[in-house]
Amino acid sequence: MSRLRRLDMGRLGILAVLVIAAAAFVTRDQWDWLLEDGSVRTQGVTADTIDDVDEETERLYRITSDSSVSYEVQERLAGSASTAVGTTSLVAGDIVVNTADPTASRIGEIVVNVESFHSGSNLRDKRIRLDFLESREYPFAVFTATSVEGLPASAVEGENYEVTVTGELSVKETTAPVVFVGTVAYDDLALVADMRTTILMSTYDVGPIHIAGLAHTEDEVELRFALVAERVDSGSDPDQPDTFVAAAPEVEEGSFASAVQPILESNCASCHTEGGPGWSTVRIDTAGEAAELAADIALVTEARYMPPWPAGDLSIPFRHDWSLSAEDRATISEWAGAGGGLDVPADTPLVARVPRLVEIPRDVVARTEPYSGSAEQVNDYRCRAIEVGDPSTERWIQGIQYAPDHLEVTHHGLLFTAPDSARGEIERADARDPEPGWPCFGLAGIQGSSLVSGWAPGAQPFVMPEGSGLRLAPGDLMILQIHYHFEDAAPPDAPSMVFDLADDAAIAAAGGSLAPLQYSIYLNPAEIPCTDAEAATGAPLCERSAVLEQIVDQYGSFAGRIPDGLLLQCGQSLGDFLDDTDGVVSSSCDHRVDNPGEVLMIWGHMHEFGSHYRMTLNPDTPEERILLDIPTWSFEWQLGYEPVEELVVDGDDVLRIECTWDRSLQFQPEPRYITWNEGTEDEMCWTSFATIPLRD
Repeated sequence: MSRLRRLDMGRLGILAVLVIAAAAFVTRDQWDWLLEDGSVRTQGVTADTIDDVDEETERLYRITSDSSVSYEVQERLAGSASTAVGTTSLVAGDIVVNTADPTASRIGEIVVNVESFHSGSNLRDKRIRLDFLESREYPFAVFTATSVEGLPASAVEGENYEVTVTGELSVKETTAPVVFVGTVAYDDLALVADMRTTILMSTYDVGPIHIAGLAHTEDEVELRFALVAERVDSGSDPDQPDTFVAAAPEVEEGSFASAVQPILESNCASCHTEGGPGWSTVRIDTAGEAAELAADIALVTEARYMPPWPAGDLSIPFRHDWSLSAEDRATISEWAGAGGGLDVPADTPLVARVPRLVEIPRDVVARTEPYSGSAEQVNDYRCRAIEVGDPSTERWIQGIQYAPDHLEVTHHGLLFTAPDSARGEIERADARDPEPGWPCFGLAGIQGSSLVSGWAPGAQPFVMPEGSGLRLAPGDLMILQIHYHFEDAAPPDAPSMVFDLADDAAIAAAGGSLAPLQYSIYLNPAEIPCTDAEAATGAPLCERSAVLEQIVDQYGSFAGRIPDGLLLQCGQSLGDFLDDTDGVVSSSCDHRVDNPGEVLMIWGHMHEFGSHYRMTLNPDTPEERILLDIPTWSFEWQLGYEPVEELVVDGDDVLRIECTWDRSLQFQPEPRYITWNEGTEDEMCWTSFATIPLRD
């Protein structure tokens, strides 16, 4: 419940989590709930009654719908500080006041329907119910009091008394102690109590939350019970409430068809209408559904969080730029500010005008067998061999598309080529493991294999220019490595790969041989010490050596050597980083271009602590040029960027890669030194370059 908030005009910063625009997100399979009518499933709320009431000395009060439960949490929203508020009136419970000795008064269980929290955003509330409170499975929070202090031995009706109520609060699967402090007053007809406590989101596994470029909550939440209870007869049955259904918002009149509808149909509909990759997350099939979400749409477009395009204005122009113009953002903001009204029927369909995702010819669809991992191994690396077309011939691949199976557990994928001579080694590796494929860390673990492509959620298919391609010699095959990040479950996963192969005509037109794809990798050190405050707690994993030992235990000795190797490669030492104990650390390293030619694609990669990424060509020279600048790093959107104009690099050119991390961007239950490695809780500064050699 602490993840809800109210913002000016009823908008929430957290609502950005609601509008992640593609199926390439970890919650996709959980969102089938939203494909129905979106109403809340549970009954209103009931609580166990107190039946053992002494009619001579005790009065029974029952909580009514005039009560409310709310929470407040501090948040940074699009760079501005704000307070998030969420409220529900669906709360139930019994309270017994002993008029002869008020100190002997009792409180029964108090039950709150967490599915009914509302914050002014229908979309946000649905997302929070499902993903954070998981209220489909855990619809109720329960407070059980164990003691009440502060009531006098003799009380005056109608007078407020300051009390302290100690007990336990249960949310989802966690029960933890809490202490409420506030006031209570009662008379012959009613009891009124106003109680507050402070809890931590992390205690109940509902936060804190960070959404890159939009919202960041504190861990601490103030919880308020404003209770009104009316006196009832002992043994009376509570009213059984009807099923709670969120009220549909009213839609006002406004300018939509000529101004807003074209923007939504050109930039949103291809993802968020039926059949689109973001439809299972956010449904905007009709004008009415857009109007219901007007304030939400305005917030995420104003913040440039949607449509997703992390590359900043300092970058060179790239293809497939999804970002909205300033004029379009202003139009949406003006429409939402005026009430988000319509001048067309609410059931008017929104029709996509521009396809959002590139499709490639499906010459070869390589499917893999399901792999069943284990949630006990959070970070799991699995390699599978893939045949592409007829292995007895030379093949040229001109397009590569990843087709993940379970996105909720897929962290990223890498694609390698392997020579025919490696087939025996691959068969032996596969045979050693009962599951399809073999465990692999970092690289494919096969002699002669070479990395040629990478994928992360949100990436477009990799399409090579006419006359170029990735060559597979006779017998060559490919290896797909998937990094799985298992948390609560490890569903059987069977990813596929789609390949577009050059035909004989295309090869002949290129003179019998295409320009071969070249793939380069540039790595920076990632050394992020604990802050002074974290180190002062004595957390054992704030010691780098302890983290390296853990990495070796998880992934082997090779993984443990990576951090020091990257320091050596960049001519740096550990001392260059150890004094950066304020939580914000940067790494800069200059790399000589190792595969000259025309640049086809640029990738940058960091994990969840990443805050800023930049790649500069020939820094500190008159020819200096920023190629890619991502001012607000988003782990959810790691795209490959294709230059619009021809970009050529040669062997004398230098690439300066700069990565910045911020420890405050992710909550760590146990603080740890962060270094370069494969786990999501570790970090990276990884850059990939795809080039083709220039023809004479």
